[in-house]
Amino acid sequence: MRKTLGILGMVVLLGTAQGWAEGHKCTVYTVDNQKLKATISDEDFGIRTPYGVLKVPTTDIKAMYPGFRVAESSRKRIRSFITKLGGPRGDAAVRSLVEMGRITVPQLQRAAQSKDKATAKRAKQALKVLWPTGAKVPSNGSAVLLTKDMELRGTMTWLSVKLEGEFGRKSLRKSGIQLIQFTTGKAQPASEAPKYPPLKEGRYPQLELVLGDNTRIIGTLDTSSVVIDTEYGTLTVPVKKLISVTLGDPDRIITRDIIFTGKLATTTLEVKSKVGTFKIDRDKVQVVKALLAEGATPVADTDDDTVPPNQWTAIFNEKDLDGWSRWGKDGKGVQVENKTIRMTGDAGITYHKLDDVHHVIVAAQIKVEKSLGQGGGVKLILRDTTAGQYYIHFQGRQGMIARWDNKTKTSQVLKQFQADRPKDGWHRIQFGMLGSMMLAYINGRPVGEVKINPKQQLPPGRIGLGVWRTDARFRDVRIKVLQ
Repeated sequence: MRKTLGILGMVVLLGTAQGWAEGHKCTVYTVDNQKLKATISDEDFGIRTPYGVLKVPTTDIKAMYPGFRVAESSRKRIRSFITKLGGPRGDAAVRSLVEMGRITVPQLQRAAQSKDKATAKRAKQALKVLWPTGAKVPSNGSAVLLTKDMELRGTMTWLSVKLEGEFGRKSLRKSGIQLIQFTTGKAQPASEAPKYPPLKEGRYPQLELVLGDNTRIIGTLDTSSVVIDTEYGTLTVPVKKLISVTLGDPDRIITRDIIFTGKLATTTLEVKSKVGTFKIDRDKVQVVKALLAEGATPVADTDDDTVPPNQWTAIFNEKDLDGWSRWGKDGKGVQVENKTIRMTGDAGITYHKLDDVHHVIVAAQIKVEKSLGQGGGVKLILRDTTAGQYYIHFQGRQGMIARWDNKTKTSQVLKQFQADRPKDGWHRIQFGMLGSMMLAYINGRPVGEVKINPKQQLPPGRIGLGVWRTDARFRDVRIKVLQ
């Protein structure tokens, strides 16, 4: 009888282990470049996000990157070695970076994309030793936990994991792990989190609420934070951290730090607008989104001249006109002063590092210092070609979307608009084209929507900035190439 029970016990245990292992299989990449096929005994993993702690069941996780922090002194040393990769002491720099260990990986991954072939080659050489998984890691060293529809960043609350495989059983500390992958295919914990320009102290972003009947209300939420219930716990998100909320079942929330799904734990949204406060039933709202020009647009973090698709990329470096060429009667009237581009008279610049853009948004902050003649204004040019251009002409309060034809030497007004003058004098303008539709935003408010006759569309061209009989300044110049 005792023998029979022993055999039955072994069968039960074996069956349980097989079932458990099937649901928790993973590949663990260690810091000393070992690759372990294993199963994990933990039921969930905790991650401390900027808005609260979540505990995610192992079965819901696609990949985890435990992360690490890098001291500023170490960052400076790493940057120093990176700059030497392309020179005669490049091999010595590779050895120094490898000796420093995996904290060099984020900067090495960026260097591996350099247009300097020697720098890129040596960076890849160091990465082959330090980070053979090839998984992209956040430059700030934060941990990443990926589920099917969430990208969570923060700090892992666990210290070690229990593994079981053909190597036996082992407890592995977090500090010894590069990556835990629960899915097959390329090892990728997450892409780099988008970087957003900081909001002014104490300022809340302008939001646009789209209701079920297509009503649009623009204003700020009359609360400092919102509570969102997720299936892994509750998060409290400051309103100024919100980028967009798509309400549904579940809601999809994009913040400045993480992307997740859940349920907005409120039945009524109060929106303060210039025409009063609206109290809106949550179930009547379809989308809540930060307006384009209210500091809620990510800027790509890149050291080279590439322009990643569908990301905001800064194209003015605040130091000089690298990448721009001057034009106009008063071409000498274009200068860089105090991290701004100052233009006077009849002058302008064209961005020549990106040719033949078709679907694109160009954005800039513009301050009109003074008018120098009738009809003066600034120009934000969306499409500059030998045939003509589409552009915004703006005088500080009034403006228009127009099309210039080089053949007939005439300008066609497509849409006129007015805009309120901001307190600091800096207008935030965005002008974009997608297919046969042009959209313009001034200070976070839509001012123009123009549908173009496809037969009259200009071919792809460049973007530019200019002035006519005006003294003006430009800053925070960005583009987003749409795909």
